Amino acid sequence: MENGIDYFGELYYKCFATKLEQRSEREARLALKLLDSPRSILDVGCGWGRHLQYFLRWGLDAWGVEPNPFFVQIFKERNPLWSNRIIHNKLQNINVFKQFSAVVSLWTSIGWDQSDQEEQELFRKLSEFLSPGGLLLLDVDNLEGWQARFCRKWWERVDGGYVLDQHALKGSKLTTTRQFLLDAGSTYKVTRQLRLYTLEDLQALAEPYQLFLRVAYRDLNGNPFYPEAPRTVAVFEKITAA
Repeated sequence: MENGIDYFGELYYKCFATKLEQRSEREARLALKLLDSPRSILDVGCGWGRHLQYFLRWGLDAWGVEPNPFFVQIFKERNPLWSNRIIHNKLQNINVFKQFSAVVSLWTSIGWDQSDQEEQELFRKLSEFLSPGGLLLLDVDNLEGWQARFCRKWWERVDGGYVLDQHALKGSKLTTTRQFLLDAGSTYKVTRQLRLYTLEDLQALAEPYQLFLRVAYRDLNGNPFYPEAPRTVAVFEKITAA
């Protein structure tokens, strides 16, 4: 948090929610298709539940995990019938209360401000929450894609104003300074660090926990992956010894 402003907080929600929610239902349907239509699903880093709400509406045994208290409250206010289906915590801190046929982490929900130890614990928990034969879908920014087409800064029109993102890439660490320039005249700035992964990085993190790459795509549409794709959508299967 910087100057009282959280990178993923109330201001982010006000500026980006409308744009993101316009594609949420489609993204949720595409994710389920890539996961062979699971009956149960855990959404890790689910935000305000923009995908989770559809999983629940469609009758899945769906749960979400989200460390941001503001997003958790938004989900509960908007979905009172399912208010118990979102857990306010990091996945690393939660005891395994059931195993799911699928676990998803959509739209770069991992890699934010994590130590190596926290990262390893995350993948251990991702595996523990999966049933044997279950599928894990990770949708993340691709390090090699960023390296191939690095853009130091860009502007974006959002609800209520503009956002200027300024990036610095050092190794696999992407530092973004985001400046909100609101129509009302207010200006806010916040900085956040994200670890970017190659497909090989994800495999190296997953395989010690019995998660083996099944297939990789460059988007949720299922288009073939290539090393310099902007995004990586990787599907892992939990394979345990007989």
